[in-house]
Amino acid sequence: MFFKIILLIFLISFFNVKVNSNQRFICSRADTNEVVNFYISDNKLFLSGLSISGTYSILTKYLSGILAINMSSIGDDSGIEVIFLDLHERNFTVKSSITNSNKNKLIEIKGYCK
Repeated sequence: MFFKIILLIFLISFFNVKVNSNQRFICSRADTNEVVNFYISDNKLFLSGLSISGTYSILTKYLSGILAINMSSIGDDSGIEVIFLDLHERNFTVKSSITNSNKNKLIEIKGYCK
């Protein structure tokens, strides 16, 4: 009985530490008011929204903000997405560049967080 109580306390403490070590931000796109969620876990940033989503590697993480990147190559096309999540101003910027042999396209999405 004593062992079960100690185990239960340990598991609750472990779960509490894991939950508090992660961060979540609920944001909105400035142009469409679409809800965009950012979730930060260890060295990854996860972005989830209706029109944009992905997993990004965190390059830098400061009290003022987070800079993350995602790069991919599919056939002749290649792309890079950069996210800056400004924690002081409570806003975000996503810049996406998709290139192939015919054209280059740069997309910028901005928004604010609650």
